Amino acid sequence: MVRLVLYICGQNLHGLRTEERHREDKAETIVTTAQKWFGLYGVEKTSMREIANDLRISKAALYYYFPDKESLYKSVISKEQSEFLRILEKDILNIPDPAESLRKYALTRLSYFRKLMNLSRIRLTLLSSLKPLIANSVKRFRDEEMKIVIRILENGIQANKFNIDDVSKVASLYLDLLRGLRSAFISEKDLLVIEDSEFRALSDKVNDITEIFIKGLMYK
Repeated sequence: MVRLVLYICGQNLHGLRTEERHREDKAETIVTTAQKWFGLYGVEKTSMREIANDLRISKAALYYYFPDKESLYKSVISKEQSEFLRILEKDILNIPDPAESLRKYALTRLSYFRKLMNLSRIRLTLLSSLKPLIANSVKRFRDEEMKIVIRILENGIQANKFNIDDVSKVASLYLDLLRGLRSAFISEKDLLVIEDSEFRALSDKVNDITEIFIKGLMYK
């Protein structure tokens, strides 16, 4: 009798886990599809109906997983952040030269910033309405980003190339400089999207700041 009860409980638990994995897989598929639509048309001009039609599901089924477009956008942002952090971990932290690692980080971060802007393509006047929704995601991402820049700088210290007394302070300063450039760029726009010519100009500024910063870190 005890074995029968354990068997039934085990079957039920297996069924629950299978159902949970199915929900997770479905949610991931929805997020990937939304990521494609947002990338093509922006979050403002993409409707939940279009995403549902692409997935060949009803709007009700879509709303079962995501109650509104804003929550779906938040999940897309989280996915983008995770993908970017994996790139940093895989491709940038393994570069032997810490100065080159910092250069590559700066340009990769700028490309990611452009992707996020083009993903939303909303008017600046509507940006404030999205900020509270993604505030926690942004905070977590910045914390992870800070850790990565600190690791780059620490690698430079260990390689006897960077002369730094307070690594956290220097990392925070560098990130503030990059964010300041981006904020200044955004303040001049109405629609949040970066064209090729704008990206090249912003890249040049990021390169210049990074080179000045690296020279200040190097042993004389």
